[in-house]
Amino acid sequence: MASNAAVHKRRLQILETVRSRGIATVEELSASLGVSQITIRRDLDHLCGEGSLIRRHGGAVPAQPEDSVPERNLREKDVLNIEAKNRIAAAAVGLLENDEIIFMNSGSTTLCFLRALAGRRVKVITNNVASLSVPSSPGLELMILGGEYREQSQSLVGEFALSAIQNIWADHTFLGTNGLSLERGLTTSVYQECSVNQAMIDHTHGKVVVLADSSKMGKVANFISSPLSNVDIVVTDSECPEPFRRELEERGIQVILA
Repeated sequence: MASNAAVHKRRLQILETVRSRGIATVEELSASLGVSQITIRRDLDHLCGEGSLIRRHGGAVPAQPEDSVPERNLREKDVLNIEAKNRIAAAAVGLLENDEIIFMNSGSTTLCFLRALAGRRVKVITNNVASLSVPSSPGLELMILGGEYREQSQSLVGEFALSAIQNIWADHTFLGTNGLSLERGLTTSVYQECSVNQAMIDHTHGKVVVLADSSKMGKVANFISSPLSNVDIVVTDSECPEPFRRELEERGIQVILA
């Protein structure tokens, strides 16, 4: 039986093939990847189920979600809605106790959160390479996961990062996201980051906290990181649409407005 890493790699190759060609058949994917057509069909069913592809007779085409969010360079994102992100970060710090260990993923909002942790006594484990640019603070311990480096998002992904996460149990996880949808949950523009985000959630025995400004509400990026059922708290800004906030709370998710 193939390892989880091998399955993840193969599905990433399928996605890249379908997105580059616009369409790919089961037969083509089976031949190019050297696996059976049954295996390809299972992979396509999985990718279709998570919203990454749309099945067509004999193959698949890329998903084109409504209100889709393209990937932006981290340097570009770091200046967008910065005031709201700083308020969100300050509010999220209040959820932590001293001496806790937390996972934190990549992104501009989580980078604001890390800056807001100055003066706190906490250990942060992250794949966010940009966190190295944040001034050090007494009591704040930073541990960077290894892995394959992505320049666009300044993040570490892949099997090495996943392996490191498997050996850690965090008190809480703090996640940034490209989109937060009632139907599709947390979504990202980068498929490789989905498995990192999910591994962080799976290795957390406390709260899973999503940090997302109001511009992310109702938006859908290409790849699903996690369903809403895994989320305990959403910290957002006061511009979050009231019906959206109410719907989150009706699903048992605490919403904190900053």
